[in-house]
Amino acid sequence: MTSPMKRILVLAASLPLAAAAQDKPAAPAVSLYGTLNVNFQTTKAEGATNPAQDVSSRMAVSTDSSNIGVRGSAGLLHDLKATFQCETSAALDGIGAAGICGRNSRIGLESPWGTLWYGNWDTPFKASAYGTKADDPFQNTDVFGYQSIMGSPGFNYRSSAWKIATTTPIGGFDVRASNSVGYWSPKYEGVSLKAQYSASEFKSAGPGQPTPGLIPELWSAVVNYDNYGFSVFAAYDRHDHASALNVANAAAGGAFGSTAANPATLPSQDTAWRVGAGYQLDTEAGATTLGASFEMLKLEQERAPTGAITKYERQAFQVALKHRYGDHELRARYSSADKGTCSLAGGAACSTSNYAAQMIAVGYAYHLGKNTQAYLYYGQIMNEDSAQYTFTIGGAPAVAGATPRGADPQALALGIRHAF
Repeated sequence: MTSPMKRILVLAASLPLAAAAQDKPAAPAVSLYGTLNVNFQTTKAEGATNPAQDVSSRMAVSTDSSNIGVRGSAGLLHDLKATFQCETSAALDGIGAAGICGRNSRIGLESPWGTLWYGNWDTPFKASAYGTKADDPFQNTDVFGYQSIMGSPGFNYRSSAWKIATTTPIGGFDVRASNSVGYWSPKYEGVSLKAQYSASEFKSAGPGQPTPGLIPELWSAVVNYDNYGFSVFAAYDRHDHASALNVANAAAGGAFGSTAANPATLPSQDTAWRVGAGYQLDTEAGATTLGASFEMLKLEQERAPTGAITKYERQAFQVALKHRYGDHELRARYSSADKGTCSLAGGAACSTSNYAAQMIAVGYAYHLGKNTQAYLYYGQIMNEDSAQYTFTIGGAPAVAGATPRGADPQALALGIRHAF
């Protein structure tokens, strides 16, 4: 057989293999990423209703939600992609180290119609402004984060994880929800949707009515519009049987004049909605971004015993500003929660007097490179005499999560942030 004939036969035999190779999914693309955000800070809480409960200043090195993770995607058949992420806290200070994949982690399928995933992730309500012009100038974290007021009913509530069971009630919103199924739509003409459901794995058995057991579930969704330097969002969150009023009443030792505790074993429903907008204006003097948001929280419990709280509602808003000129950036935010309204089982008088709070945060950042910045921040919460809003993330344990009634937590920090 001639050499040209051999080449023809070899080529013919290889055609089916070549065709099959075209249908073979591409090799996965994997990347290592992380954010190391560490500051040296001092925190204190002064002005408590009982001055003996004031907390003197504490010094600490805060790792400020530092994390490290692996993410990637792999091409599949039929225009599908597998997406995956495993994110872990990076406890550079050696305190509170935990196992892998404890932060935003998931596996999912991506298509032209969106992404369906399973995992553990910040709810759409919590992440409603992430990456938009309405985002927090202080990057949503540490003692300066917006969650100290927004998403919190007070009562020393701190942004938490939804790992819900009847023995671990959740006192507020802005959570990372485990046991979740999520859907993220593609962006069309600047509009996108995210929805998430946390399943009822921790449903408790009960003997039937009137105590049928608890079915803790979470629903969360947000619609975003981002285009031409302008952002708008609307978000909703619902927690079934999370027992937030149990947390509030226990933490306050009889909130709003209640005379009975709110049992964590009774059904409850806690809801929140939030709307916001932001705009960036670019001029020769730099880029100025202004954002604002408004929310309503409602905590309710069915069949609460006489003297216990049946409902608490409160509104809050914030305005935020940042201005960048060259490598310099100024940041500021003001937040305010009203005292709200309440009701007690049995019709007794319910008072929310002096439960309001405000917060200011101001700061300066110098961008040392594309992914590295040094910053100086100051923040303070101003609680009325009965209020106990606290630093939501980070901070010394003597202050954060343990703020006495009426005390005003304060923090000053010098830090470095690097993302890779």
